Amino acid sequence: MSSGIKALVYIVSFFIPVVGIILGIVWMNDQDLEKKAIGKTCLIVGIVSIVLSCICWFAASALSIGPAFLSGY
Repeated sequence: MSSGIKALVYIVSFFIPVVGIILGIVWMNDQDLEKKAIGKTCLIVGIVSIVLSCICWFAASALSIGPAFLSGY
């Protein structure tokens, strides 16, 4: 697999984590060692993307209610 296609798959896995997780699961069960490695990376990137999204969402919601909570309103 060319490096351009790998980069595209990793980018898609980050911005659309469900695709990365599905590709990771499918390609990790392949016999080709290169596809297994790419599948593992896609799975990791998809999971990391979901975790980062949750962290950013919690941080943004905490910052938006933080000052109002501290001021007593």
